[in-house]
Amino acid sequence: MSFDYEEIAGNFYPIIPIELKAKGKRFLTRAYVDSGANFSIFNAEIADYLGLDYRKRDKIYPSGVGGHICAYINEIFISIHDVEIHCKVLFSDEFMVKFNLLGRAGIFDRFRVCFDDPEKKLYLYEKV
Repeated sequence: MSFDYEEIAGNFYPIIPIELKAKGKRFLTRAYVDSGANFSIFNAEIADYLGLDYRKRDKIYPSGVGGHICAYINEIFISIHDVEIHCKVLFSDEFMVKFNLLGRAGIFDRFRVCFDDPEKKLYLYEKV
């Protein structure tokens, strides 16, 4: 499957539509595909919407460009088109960026990921 990069303020980013699922609830959102992130990370408001008591899970302090934040490891389902993936993700109320991050854990295990920057396209090839 392929996705066009999304233009934001004159720059192009590999942001794709995804659906998060937990406890019978679904949340449609978009996420930046980040090959440098070990985990996918989402704002805690999404966990609240999904009915997750996310703070009862293991706590970690991932670091990135913005420094360290407190986050909690949870297991949910992520759907990309018609492919549903059970994976570990992070939820944090300290995550204050404008878009979610779709990291390697679970996602890059399931897909071969190709960033085609000259064409401004992202390709996901499901591993069989």
